[in-house]
Formats: sequence, C-alpha cells, structure tokens
Amino acid sequence: MSDVFVLGTDQRLWLEHSPFGHVPPARNFIDQNVSTFQALDEQNILVLGSDGKLWLEHPPFPRLDRVGPRVQVDADVMAFHGLDAGTVAVLGTDRRLWLEKAPFGNVPPARQFIDQNVAGFQVLDTDNLIVLGTDGNLWHEHSPFARTGRVPPRTQIDSNVLSFAALDVNTIVVLGSDRRLWLEHAPFGNVPPARQFIDQNVTGFQALDTDNLIVLGTDGNLWHEHSPFARTGRVPPRTQIDSKVQSFRAVDAQNVVVLGTDGNLWFEHAPFGHVPPSRQQIDANARAFQPMN
Repeated sequence: MSDVFVLGTDQRLWLEHSPFGHVPPARNFIDQNVSTFQALDEQNILVLGSDGKLWLEHPPFPRLDRVGPRVQVDADVMAFHGLDAGTVAVLGTDRRLWLEKAPFGNVPPARQFIDQNVAGFQVLDTDNLIVLGTDGNLWHEHSPFARTGRVPPRTQIDSNVLSFAALDVNTIVVLGSDRRLWLEHAPFGNVPPARQFIDQNVTGFQALDTDNLIVLGTDGNLWHEHSPFARTGRVPPRTQIDSKVQSFRAVDAQNVVVLGTDGNLWFEHAPFGHVPPSRQQIDANARAFQPMN
C-alpha cells in the first residue's frame, strides 16, 4: 500500500503517501467539510459534504481550503456507493434508494428508483443489490426495478440484521442484531437460510474470502479468524491483530490499516499475535480512511 485517503476529525480530506512514519506524511489536500467519501481511484473521488450534497471530484486538487474541479451528483444524500465514475447508488435522507447515472450536474440526475425505507445497501452490479430495510429485513433485489414507491422483485435473505457484506450474490456475511456473525449461503427465501456460525460479540468485520475474516469485537480487540469455524457459541481459530480498535480495513490477510480509539491511524503487518504488531503510524486525529492498493 503506497497511498491512503484520510478524513480528519476536522472534516478535511487528504490523500496521504508512503513512506509512512511521519505525522502527517506527505499529502495532498482534497476538500473540507466532508462527511464521508469513496475513492473510485486516485483521479475520481465521491465526496459527501456535511450539507448533504454529493460531488464527484477530480485533480488537479487545490491548495488548502480551496475547492477543486467537481460536479454535483445529488443533494439530501445520506449514503452512496459508486460503481464507477458514471454510475452511483444514492440513499436519500428520505430513505429512498436510487441508481443514478452520468452526465451529472443536474440535481437529481437521470435515475432509477430501487426501493424505500432503506437502512443500508450493497450494489453487486446494476441489476443486483443487497438491501437492508429499516425493519432489519435483508433482501436480494434485482431488475426490472419498479416505478417510485413500488417494491422490485426480491428474495428475503434474513431478518434482525444489523449489517452485512456480500462476497457474491450467493454468499453473504451477516451480523445480526444479537451481535452474532454468520456466513450465509443461497438458495435464499427461508429465514434464516443455510448458514455457518463464525463468532459472537462482534461490532465490525471484513470478509477476505469464505475461509478468512477480520473481526472486531465489542471489546475493541481485532482478530484474524479462519476456518474451520466452530459450532454456535464457540470461538473459531484466530490470531489477535490489535486492541483498542475503532475501525479497520484489511488490504489483504497480511496487511491491515487500523484506526485506534485514540484517533491514531496505523499500517500494521503480519506476523500477527503480538499487540501491537509491527506497524508504522500514518496520521493522527483521523475519523475515516480508505487505503489504495
């Protein structure tokens, strides 16, 4: 990993460059008053402002506190996910989910209604989405999508869901409202579906594949967990990566970017098992980040 986007607690967004170890490292200012962001690549960044406006921004990036080249995608945005620079799924503050397409600049742009009363979503492709309702029900939804206010064709995956991550349309990692983590498999339609227990007391996770996951416990301890997974209530084989962790993003099974509860951001390396492991500090006073492979 040579570059990482970092959002500071002051809501300023930076692109930071290796070698890490100096705080802050070499970096380029991107924007300010940022709520969240998604880097599609180092040339195209979707930025959600604290005012709820969503922008597609690109170089040349400005000097500190100036606004660079950008085009507005939408307004009154709660969450979003860009498939590419021309296709963005947008969840509005009214909990309606849309698939929006370039050219951007008109608010709203050309768009297709997907669903309403949405709490979270993951876009697999333009025809398939995993959608979490505000009622905790999780669905696989697919085209043809309906007109505004209508429900699209869909199959229920599970209920009482807190968060999820689809590896593909047939394999989904699901965190229940009871903080138990499961690996669930198609065919869906029965609640719950065929599934394998992974762990409990979980607050966050990232599935590397069906046999390897990075799991953050409610106690702030971060683990690399792997198969064979145990029966319900048992701990799987695992190695501790770090403690006092707020959030993380694995680059791969050997390298993890970790944000501590103190706001310090680290690039951590295997072999794991010592707390903390071998690591270099990236920055301080961080709130969110995205490593670039």
